[in-house]
Amino acid sequence: MKMIWLIALREYAENVKTKGFWIGILLFPMILIAVFVFQTVLAESAPTRHYILIDQSGRYAEAVELAIRQDHQRRILQEFVAYVVENRKDSNPEVTAANADAQIDQLISDVSADEVAALDQWLENGGLNFALTLATPNLREDAPPFVAPREQFIPAPLPEGIDPQDEPQRIIEQLRPWLTGARQLVVDGVNSNLFAVILIPARVDETIQRPGIAPMAVNQNSNGMQYWASNLTDVRLPNAIENTINSTLRNNEFARRGVDAQIVREVQRTRLPVSRLDPTAEQGQEAVSVADTIRQWAPVGFVYLMFVSLMQSVQYLLSNTIEEKSNRIIEVLLASVTPLELMMGKLLGIGISGITTILAWLATFLLFIMFYPSTQTEMLGQLFNVMLSSDLIPYFVFYYLAGYALYAGIFLAIGSLCNTLKEAQSLMMPMMMILMVPLVTMTFIAQDPNGPMARIMSWIPLFTPFTMMNRAAAEPPMLDIVGTTIVLVLSIALVLWLSGKIFRQGVLRTGQPPRVVEIVRMLRHRH
Repeated sequence: MKMIWLIALREYAENVKTKGFWIGILLFPMILIAVFVFQTVLAESAPTRHYILIDQSGRYAEAVELAIRQDHQRRILQEFVAYVVENRKDSNPEVTAANADAQIDQLISDVSADEVAALDQWLENGGLNFALTLATPNLREDAPPFVAPREQFIPAPLPEGIDPQDEPQRIIEQLRPWLTGARQLVVDGVNSNLFAVILIPARVDETIQRPGIAPMAVNQNSNGMQYWASNLTDVRLPNAIENTINSTLRNNEFARRGVDAQIVREVQRTRLPVSRLDPTAEQGQEAVSVADTIRQWAPVGFVYLMFVSLMQSVQYLLSNTIEEKSNRIIEVLLASVTPLELMMGKLLGIGISGITTILAWLATFLLFIMFYPSTQTEMLGQLFNVMLSSDLIPYFVFYYLAGYALYAGIFLAIGSLCNTLKEAQSLMMPMMMILMVPLVTMTFIAQDPNGPMARIMSWIPLFTPFTMMNRAAAEPPMLDIVGTTIVLVLSIALVLWLSGKIFRQGVLRTGQPPRVVEIVRMLRHRH
């Protein structure tokens, strides 16, 4: 046992000295931090997009402009709610502030429940100015001023020489150089790209679809409303326009049929809140909170953390074994220790370095949450707190160690049979494909943790650590917990025993990687 610990300490020390180890520790949290920072930067630097509106019908230009204004107000509303959540005081004893606080609570609740209705209420109450007056008494004294997002969709004049009353096809052909970027608009003396053209033909009403009437096929040669843009991924503008135009049409239909549109809007904004309750919770605590929802999804984070850490650890184990074998260091070590001691020392040393990596990641996440407070990191902070304060930690520790022992034994055997990483790739590929299965299925298992697929995968030893960790928050049947644990422990013992036989014979082997028949012969060898 003493020799195993000495080899483990040597492996750990050699591993932490490498650049790859520190890159592995720093790269994962740096990617996470970069995602949050870039999200903020990109949101603040969103490009201004210019559009041209041509309404030959003379009836829908106002609705299109309203759609664009409402889309801008919707962005202001979303960012203002995030600003209030981030900079709000914990409590305020003043009565007036308490009333305002209740109204702010209602605004936040409305945005979560029905953003369309919340936007209507926002505009009816005066928009940002009213909300700022309402929220100011409930903000922290050191809260920064709210900066509203700038408008993203700006109208542009029609280029000279183009008749807005010309045939739609001819107008688009004339504007095609601007739409494709071959030419630029001049807006306020600055060259700008044309993002989109909204063209409403004079006979657009002929394409209105009504119940009981066969719809007319709409294409670029028809009289239907046309939205031209080469950017096919940003659909905010066409979606906003389509929703507002259809709303305008419905209001016109209400007026034509003698229906009060205001009453209809009030009816549409009427809703019945649904309380989500957990039957497994204690009496009086059945209401499902955000923390409860996070806890249900927390195992997915654990599974992903297990996958990344295990991949890194077994890769270290594989590369270290092959490197020492090719450099003849293995032969020197085997002069002082047995193959079994060497194998177990390597497993233990690399395993400790894997645990060190996880602890370093968790510490980095904690520091990031503490020193970069924002609405984006608030959810991450709640997830972090739920993960560390729940009963999922024992599950994670056990299944991480079990998964490491299982896969490390397999990869160590592969490393002992190969002289270079290139030789190991063909043997690694099947294992890599197996490792991807729990990662691909983890969201489906989280949604149905006690379903047939989850239960079947739980009893397959190579999937057990990931699948059972994913099911941990759903309180799987005791039969699954105990039964899969027994199968997993027996499988680990079998894998380590077989890997030890291969390692003992393959670690001093040279030449080409063995064929399957030779590996079977190694497993059947008694000495």
